[in-house]
Amino acid sequence: MNRPNIGDGVLPDIDEIPRTRKVLGLTQTALARLAGISQSTVVKVEKRQMSPSYDIVRRIMNALETEMQRQEKRALVEKVQTRKVQFIDAKISLEEATREMRRFKFSQLPVFHMGRNVGSISDKTITDLILAGKEPRELARIHVEDVMDPPFPQIDAKAPMELAASLLRHYNAVLVTTRGDVTGIVTKSDLMKLL
Repeated sequence: MNRPNIGDGVLPDIDEIPRTRKVLGLTQTALARLAGISQSTVVKVEKRQMSPSYDIVRRIMNALETEMQRQEKRALVEKVQTRKVQFIDAKISLEEATREMRRFKFSQLPVFHMGRNVGSISDKTITDLILAGKEPRELARIHVEDVMDPPFPQIDAKAPMELAASLLRHYNAVLVTTRGDVTGIVTKSDLMKLL
């Protein structure tokens, strides 16, 4: 996206205003509020119904520039995700799942079967079974699919991190998709990358 050039004292191209505003997802009302002018002024400038002063165009272009910078700083899920997704199959035993979780050093993992995200398993689920009196040999006979929790939610890689963060308030992890395929995972520890 070409940035409005307002620093050299030359009046910027007014035709760029509506195009840039739309690319940034701003309404005319929102742009007017950011620029400190009336919405009717933005409408008249965009429709060429007035010959705006340099000050009005400068205020509009400054507002667009500020919004552009704000949006660039907003983190997307794809920048924070862990790209290698470790998972376990729904058909393996809990004993095998426990070994895998220890090997990967994860307290929770997504559960897949035949390429589909079908559930999740956490050390809490396994610990609860042990506390309920299940013997280790019994865990060898229980399959993950019999005790797994619901699947982690999925979110597009281009979604803002704010959305993933709000999901992480309720889930242990969020799977990241690109064109429908799982390409990453975001956990609470990944939020530290934003600091």
